[in-house]
Amino acid sequence: MILRGVGRRYGLRGPWVLRGLDLDLPTHTLVRIEGANGVGKSTLLRMLAGIDAPTEGHVTGRPRTAYVPERFPVALPFTAVGYLVHMGRVHGLPAAEAADRAQEWLARFGAAGYARTPLAELSKGTSQKVAVAQALLAEPGLLVLDEAWTGLDTAARDALDRAVAERVADGATVVFVDHDPRRLAGSPSRTHRLEGRTLHAVAPAADHGPRVRIEATGPASAALPPGLPGTPTVERNTPDPAAVRLTTTAAHSDALLHALVTARPPWHVTGLSQLPAPVPVPCSRHDGTAVGVEPRPTPTTGPAEAATPEATPGADPEAAVVAPRPARPSGPQPRATAALTRYRTALLARSQRWLAPLLLYAAVLGVGVRAGQPLLDSLGYAAAAVVPLAAWLVRLCVTQEPPAARNVVAAAVGPSSGHRASLLAGLGCALALGGAGTGIVLLISEPVSTDRTAAVPLLPAALAGLLATLCCALTGAAAGALCARPVLHRHGWSLAATVAGALLVLVTDGSPAKAAVTDLVSGSLTGRVRIPLLPLAGAAVVAVAVGVLTSRLAALRE
Repeated sequence: MILRGVGRRYGLRGPWVLRGLDLDLPTHTLVRIEGANGVGKSTLLRMLAGIDAPTEGHVTGRPRTAYVPERFPVALPFTAVGYLVHMGRVHGLPAAEAADRAQEWLARFGAAGYARTPLAELSKGTSQKVAVAQALLAEPGLLVLDEAWTGLDTAARDALDRAVAERVADGATVVFVDHDPRRLAGSPSRTHRLEGRTLHAVAPAADHGPRVRIEATGPASAALPPGLPGTPTVERNTPDPAAVRLTTTAAHSDALLHALVTARPPWHVTGLSQLPAPVPVPCSRHDGTAVGVEPRPTPTTGPAEAATPEATPGADPEAAVVAPRPARPSGPQPRATAALTRYRTALLARSQRWLAPLLLYAAVLGVGVRAGQPLLDSLGYAAAAVVPLAAWLVRLCVTQEPPAARNVVAAAVGPSSGHRASLLAGLGCALALGGAGTGIVLLISEPVSTDRTAAVPLLPAALAGLLATLCCALTGAAAGALCARPVLHRHGWSLAATVAGALLVLVTDGSPAKAAVTDLVSGSLTGRVRIPLLPLAGAAVVAVAVGVLTSRLAALRE
């Protein structure tokens, strides 16, 4: 992943927060970002994760990404495992695999007993464990941690340290910010300090802590895996060219063992011992490489050999049993898009915020639709009621998620895809309710003209009513999308604009919704059914255009 000339403003025209950032993030890399409070560390992490787009410059090569915020919201109407399964499916995992990994990671962080507990009932520490688990269960290529250790107990912090080492050993890039300078001390491959709106590389300090010596044997002529954690000192055994002795810091030992036993072909660990801390020696090299470190050889290519890693006395048992899984493609996949829409719909359904628009829609139908009334008049009235319903539901779906949870989704699939899923969820709910209302009208209305002198064909009338409902739902959804974030962020303005927008859609000449309703009502005067194909086409164009516009804006203004 590469950043070139990246900058970010406060808002569209505000002052610069960051500017002129150049950063290369290769695989097998752990990067620490330092800086004083308020200098833009979280803003940088959000750009790295793809939550915010840079105001200038460009980011290329972003792999599949997961993000852990500092404070994870508990205002989500799911159980811990239910939320993790949704997030696993958003990342593209099948449902069964997502459930298995959710249970696995909850157990690793000591939260297995809370799997069926609603998120709203969890403590801050346990909810943070859920936040970390959602990022790790999909094995991302880029893991971004913004004060992720905050609120975790000692055991969970150690588990997160091991998980970070595993991700780096498996080839991922991990970027983190933490207020504790001791966090992963000695482990980062690189450290950068944020000052004066830009990044400055920090020369790594020599690590004079305890050392661990690992003796391992690999297949004849096999090269060591590339990018070994901790840049270990390498010594070859001349009588046995397949044997190697690696010396690294204690902080890197678990990750190094994991990299050796999971390599293809694997290396068999034959010895493990702890060495005393070395005497401090000044290092004259700016890249921080220890004197005497043998350059890592380029790995030879060849067929991978299937082998089971051997258990090693003193090695981390979790590191020895975790096998790398096949890499998944980056970016939102069709399965993930459908899963995200289901997640947004479930979020709306479980929050019960749908109840108010449903009661309003039912009240409007109850007042305006009576048994025995002319069919086309009632269908037009019911279709018109779908406009405010769709606008309200879309607004709810776009704004219902807490910002931290929305950022987690945006890192997984991108803010544009996340916004589109909200629009689809709101539109789908509006169509379901509007279709049910149209069905009720068809059952109780009389298929006659307004003056009851002409019969109205039932099947064409049903088709016209359903298409008019679809037309009104699309137009209302477009109005709701334009009256919510990212166009309008303030709640009061957004609510007032939604009401005004729904009314304008119904009364403005040229509106597809008004045209569809007018076709039904005017057709009722003569008993002639008009299929609103042209208004439907116009509504589809408007809805698609608004969806593209607001989705693009979501990537710029989140």
